[in-house]
Amino acid sequence: MVLLTGGQVSMAISSAIVFVFTSALFFSGYVLQQRSVKGIQDAIKPRLPPPPPPSTLPTPLASSMSSSRLFRGAPGSKGHAAYQHYISHQQPGVTVDWNRLAYVQLVKSHDEVCNAIMLFGELHRLKSPARRVLLFPQSWALEKQAKKGEYADPYLDTSRRLLRMAARRYRVELRPAEPFVKGSGLELPASYSLASVFRLVDYERALVLATPGLLLDATPLDALLAFSPLSSFAALQTSPEAGDAWSDLLLLSPSTELYSSLSEVQTKHPSSDLELLHGAFRESPKIGPPQSGHHLVSSISMLHEAEAGFNASAFLTSSAYIRFSDPKLPGPEYDVPYFDRVRARPRNKDADWVWTKLYGNFAQKRMDICGLDLEPWREGMEDGLR
Repeated sequence: MVLLTGGQVSMAISSAIVFVFTSALFFSGYVLQQRSVKGIQDAIKPRLPPPPPPSTLPTPLASSMSSSRLFRGAPGSKGHAAYQHYISHQQPGVTVDWNRLAYVQLVKSHDEVCNAIMLFGELHRLKSPARRVLLFPQSWALEKQAKKGEYADPYLDTSRRLLRMAARRYRVELRPAEPFVKGSGLELPASYSLASVFRLVDYERALVLATPGLLLDATPLDALLAFSPLSSFAALQTSPEAGDAWSDLLLLSPSTELYSSLSEVQTKHPSSDLELLHGAFRESPKIGPPQSGHHLVSSISMLHEAEAGFNASAFLTSSAYIRFSDPKLPGPEYDVPYFDRVRARPRNKDADWVWTKLYGNFAQKRMDICGLDLEPWREGMEDGLR
């Protein structure tokens, strides 16, 4: 039998205490580390929109079912085509390849660059899992630094800086776009067309939103991009009064054949983007006007029509994307003189609060994302005020 002295017993007890507390500290640190890692993973991983259950078949999309061929089932079928498509995606083993889906923006001039990047910045913040593609004139990538005495594009450096920032910060894929009509001379903005999106054949589907605008909720747009029935082309019709003015949202499936066909038509009969696409897809599905109080795209012009009882909170929470198509101002990127802005405000006080808030938010995001102030109001633009 080995007898321990008092010092040895004291040392053994001290060592045991140190071991216990060290082990406890290690395990607590390990648990905190795992929680931190999980928190970081949750923060950076994409937000995947699940197919909505039948009881809530998706509100922003279901709003158009009564008037849209895109969501109309075949005669005698049960439910709508979109409903059946959603059900099929709820089956085990069916997944969405988000690498084949993309939000696409085409910028034709320098003043459109920040508006497009602001949209991509919000998609990144809201964790949209779809890819982001920005098409820009190829001359911006080819043009070299002007020598002394030569004409230099004064805005080119700013646009290049913003493009590089978008690729680095928001994982935007930059793709130079060729002039849509060959031999058109100077590469003016009109030389480029939204039909160029059809050349992106490495994507199954592309969604184009009109800018400038503010993205409030990416989930319904992601659901539209991922789960709506596949078609060559579909467009958003904002209201029954809009007629054929469905430029707010375009949903299309890229195709080399379609691009070649559109290029041929444009060469023979030059026209605007919307005239070209509408003529080619006149019988294609249209996403009809919302009827359930939810909107994929809302226009800020709706605030000028607000009547008594207008619900400001409902307007904001029910809109996924708000486009600044304001008939009384040239655009949210311009710093309009105070008295002109006052004359342009909605008459309804609650609508005026939302209107002012949205313009303020746009100006702040423009600074936060692009580092740009509002553009000064220039003479000659007074005709834009009505």
